[in-house]
Amino acid sequence: MNPALRKDRLALRVNLTVPTTTVRVGPFAFDGLKALVGADLGEILAPLMVSARHQRAGAGGAILDVYPLAIPEGEGLSIPIRMLGEVGFRNLQGFLVLILPPAVAEVVREQFASEIAAKVAAGPRFTNGAGGAIVAEFAVRLVPGMRKAIPLGGVGEIGLEAAGS
Repeated sequence: MNPALRKDRLALRVNLTVPTTTVRVGPFAFDGLKALVGADLGEILAPLMVSARHQRAGAGGAILDVYPLAIPEGEGLSIPIRMLGEVGFRNLQGFLVLILPPAVAEVVREQFASEIAAKVAAGPRFTNGAGGAIVAEFAVRLVPGMRKAIPLGGVGEIGLEAAGS
């Protein structure tokens, strides 16, 4: 966690929401997201987190993990995802650039259709990601209260919310 980012006026503030994937059976726990990514998401995101991860109910009652982030100008991160490519984001002169596997480009384009039409978002742009895989990039100017999510059926959603300063 990096509370110093709270003072960075140029940092983009977003809440990343992902389904809670930890299954506990007695003293044993298995985290499906950790197995897919190869590391704990909270540890990966820690340098950009401005407060602790918390949980809340999502659509359909699924429990979501919420990661409050501040992304400084010119910074971001990319996470390789086994067999899918990579996912990530960066702050490019006040635009949030999303880095996604090409397989989800159409779903994300549909989420941003009104923003793309209003010319406050652009994408997809297909390019080589940090790990060499082809990725789809979307750039969007965040608007307070903006919320976008990709539904994942009964397990919840992966979402992004523009957070206040």
